[in-house]
Amino acid sequence: MMKILFIPSAYKGIYEWFEKSIITALRKNHEIRMFHIHSGFNELKIITQRFKPDLVLTLVGFKFPLAMVQWLKKQEILTAVWFTEDPYYMDRTVVLSRYYDYVFSIDSAAVDYYKNRGHDHAYLLSLATSPEVFFPKQIEPKYKSDICMVGFPYPERVRDVQRLLKNTPYKIQVVGKWINPLYKFRQNPNLKIHEGWVEPKIVSDFYNGAKIVLNTHRPYNLQQNMNQLGIVGKSINNRAFDVASSAAFQLIESKVDLNEHFIENEEIVSFNNFSELSEKIHYYMNADDERKLIANKARERVLKEHTFEKRLNKMMSLLNLS
Repeated sequence: MMKILFIPSAYKGIYEWFEKSIITALRKNHEIRMFHIHSGFNELKIITQRFKPDLVLTLVGFKFPLAMVQWLKKQEILTAVWFTEDPYYMDRTVVLSRYYDYVFSIDSAAVDYYKNRGHDHAYLLSLATSPEVFFPKQIEPKYKSDICMVGFPYPERVRDVQRLLKNTPYKIQVVGKWINPLYKFRQNPNLKIHEGWVEPKIVSDFYNGAKIVLNTHRPYNLQQNMNQLGIVGKSINNRAFDVASSAAFQLIESKVDLNEHFIENEEIVSFNNFSELSEKIHYYMNADDERKLIANKARERVLKEHTFEKRLNKMMSLLNLS
């Protein structure tokens, strides 16, 4: 059992859920204390001297003052950061990565960049899911749809939904900040919008209620990004694991690393462009048994390999702290 001081990201929403999942997983095998950065430098010194951690781990790292990180290193305490926004904020993470003993990233293209810049302990560590939250279940009619998309309305996502509404007869439900992007379609009888951020246990209801969950990734070159390096992501998002854990069928935008996590066409189905997406939606909408078989196999894979407990065990082994 190791002593781990965990530093939350200080971001709200989904980050708080990630952190709760991480802490729950770590507590199964290790002694955990938490330090919130707003408590101040003196409190960090006090808790460090009393607790004597073997490792200080933080998520994201953007709000964790570098002066604190440098002080921890002077105390010869191992430091690690889990970058969960790669490669979209690489302009920041490349700078931050130099200050940590260990860097974990959710994207293999980012890991390659850190290594090429000389970081000896940069590793791929995808996010994961919590099967206690995402699991197959019976849901209310309001959560049911033919096609569901959960997440921020990036331009490509909006365009895909608009084209599906124009060219297919399917009932589409979107979850997130979609009212403004889809304003012109607000009277469309095939569209339902659940506006705003939704907590994970409700997101699972939407996944369970959909015949097909559409899963696309954030564009690497989005204007709001901080990725002037132009790093193109190779890895899949955490939504892939949440959908699979719910035993819901998903069509996922193809990524280089997809086969590292799931067997294509057995556990998950991917697409490369809208034409392929449309073709596969039509096919799988009429293939109930095949959809359910693939979705159930995806859940089996998640339970074996893609839970937060599995991820944290892998992290500890890479740190030689297992």
